[in-house]
Amino acid sequence: MPKISVIIPNYNGRRFLEACLSSLNKQTYTDFETVLVDDASTDDSLSFVQTHYPQTRIIALKKNVGFASAVNEGIRQARGQYIALLNNDTETDKNWLLELNQALDCHRDVGFCASLMINYNHRNLVDCAGIGFSSWGRAYKRGEGEAVDYYKQPSFIFGASAGAAIYRKVLFERIGLFDEDFWAFFEDVDLSFRAQLAGFQCLYVPIAVVYHIGTASHSRKSLKLHYTGYRNKQWVIFKNYPAYYLFKYYFKYGLSEIKTVLTDLKDGFFLSPFIANWLIYKNIPKLFRKRMEVQRLRSVSIQYLDSIIDKSHDKLNKRSVTITKKNF
Repeated sequence: MPKISVIIPNYNGRRFLEACLSSLNKQTYTDFETVLVDDASTDDSLSFVQTHYPQTRIIALKKNVGFASAVNEGIRQARGQYIALLNNDTETDKNWLLELNQALDCHRDVGFCASLMINYNHRNLVDCAGIGFSSWGRAYKRGEGEAVDYYKQPSFIFGASAGAAIYRKVLFERIGLFDEDFWAFFEDVDLSFRAQLAGFQCLYVPIAVVYHIGTASHSRKSLKLHYTGYRNKQWVIFKNYPAYYLFKYYFKYGLSEIKTVLTDLKDGFFLSPFIANWLIYKNIPKLFRKRMEVQRLRSVSIQYLDSIIDKSHDKLNKRSVTITKKNF
């Protein structure tokens, strides 16, 4: 039985798989299995992997179910005690798994770890150094567009991007899998929040490096993208915020959402807020049940949550923009 299961969700990602799977073959840590979950691809992804990477376990889904459901199927069939998730449009450093494995082995209080994801084409810039969460109710990619040198120190952070992370399997057994109702977008934010509430800390491991191409599977001009993202952000808040936070940050979160709505209207997505709010209203009973379960499992204090919620995200954004322009 392998110690680690590396799960790669794939949808029409044939052009990325050679770099991704070849880099896994070069890992210095070898006690792992690779599981490709194909989300009903219509390209030649399956035949390519079967021919060139026969050691890769393939889970071929009959229909396209989205990121959360695809990853969950991989987790259910995984044999390792540690579950590593990896985007298909990545290339891993040869010590990636070694460093993540050591991080979990050496920190028994840590439930999951975030990698340092570096921009594939601009390798002096961060793509994502884990997930941050601001007091405005917004999740963001830590360090996006900033110089890699600013993110060389390990630290305890809010959460891990599911594009390159590792989790103890017991974490999923305790809090459940990714919320499949999210379909896509913010499901890793939701999982990170639920894990933190249940007492699973997240460690950022900067020497666990992955190079991320960062191709989007969905069009930026998609109406579904906008209303799904808007809906999922509110689901994260409703499910995970303790009652104290709902009162404490209600005004700031409201202002943040007004800004989002105005941006969508400016970009021509007039229907996004209305569709999203209708979907939220439609699912209120189900959301209440989910909230009750999340809060039932909560074992950490408000003081601890305050320590991982970022109060200075807006300042970080300004700094990020400046450094990004400088490096390009």
